[in-house]
Amino acid sequence: MPLNTLIDATGLKLALEQQETIVLDCRFYLTNLDKGREEYAQGHIPQAIFVDVHLQLAGSESQWTGRHPLPDVEVFADQLQEWGIEPNSTVIVYDDMGGSIAARAWWMLAQQGVDVRVLDGGIQAWREQGFAVKRGNQQSKPSPYRFKVSFPWQITEQQIVENFALSSFLLVDARGQDRYQGENETIDPIAGHIPGALNRPFSENLTETGVFKAKEALVSEWNSVLVEGENLVHYCGSGITACHNVLAMNYAGLDVKQVYVGSWSQWAKRMLRAAKMDT
Repeated sequence: MPLNTLIDATGLKLALEQQETIVLDCRFYLTNLDKGREEYAQGHIPQAIFVDVHLQLAGSESQWTGRHPLPDVEVFADQLQEWGIEPNSTVIVYDDMGGSIAARAWWMLAQQGVDVRVLDGGIQAWREQGFAVKRGNQQSKPSPYRFKVSFPWQITEQQIVENFALSSFLLVDARGQDRYQGENETIDPIAGHIPGALNRPFSENLTETGVFKAKEALVSEWNSVLVEGENLVHYCGSGITACHNVLAMNYAGLDVKQVYVGSWSQWAKRMLRAAKMDT
């Protein structure tokens, strides 16, 4: 079954009239972990619940993980209950970065069979339509329903290692070309990309106004990346923006779902350990 992907601001306005609709505000800023909640408090889409991407869509980072590993399945099941999400819920997620952050929530929720969509153009598109925003905090309404959480679309570090011999998939790096090429790396301790990976910056899925390109354009552009008969696995810096490429491909009708969540932040740690062993 094709995944639901995007909704526009007008569609969200109509959806808010339905009792089953839950809205999640996923604004997140890597260099200022408090800013997302501050922006939310200053103005958010009515009914939207703030989601702390760093704490609620990720587990704790360790020396063996990337920056944003997936949370424990039972912890995420608790979170879904807290947000009040049920099998009949329609969930709309948004950010202010063209969906590049909200796509992580979309990807995680879609794996649970949830009807979830990303607001195309984010909160900016909502405001441009002249729709009202609300200040303060929106309390969630917890649900008694508990999902049996799993993440079948996750690719592990071990699978990446094994793929060098098996060649069962092709890696696509969603970071900007400069970081992919090992330039301007300010986040991770080692610059570069995983050997054999292609580069398709997630930003190329969007128009200059921050909304997704037309499906036809995305199909054409992604077909230039696809290799016939080859499965794609997406990664980025920490498993966040890679989900944007998955979202874009599914919006264009291309069935690709897998993400190497550890991404470059985990792979760089692996390289550091290898370098220490060689010295």
